[in-house]
Amino acid sequence: MKVGISYAVELDEIPAEVEDLIRDVQWDLFGILEDIIKDINAGQLGAALEGIKIVRKNVDRLDTRLEDSYTILIGYVRVLQELEAQRREAAKPQVTEIGPGHPVAAAAASEDDTNDQ
Repeated sequence: MKVGISYAVELDEIPAEVEDLIRDVQWDLFGILEDIIKDINAGQLGAALEGIKIVRKNVDRLDTRLEDSYTILIGYVRVLQELEAQRREAAKPQVTEIGPGHPVAAAAASEDDTNDQ
């Protein structure tokens, strides 16, 4: 039975976490595939067949990791898009009227602006 697990990481650490998920499976499969090739070349076909069984079982694990990675990256991209939209909205000039026909535009202050002069 498969169950989901979750843990928290900083937003900027998400790409590295996804990379780790994929690399974990990559190394497992790469090593097994290399062993299968060596077994075939050495004429150890029984060992090669066993290796192929192992790879086939790991394909399910690989698919799960890829699905997890895909889901995580979709969420990450959405968060980045939302943050960018919020940044753009905050940077838009705010127009208010102090009286009929007297609009006043005020740009949002950036974090770099200081009034200490």
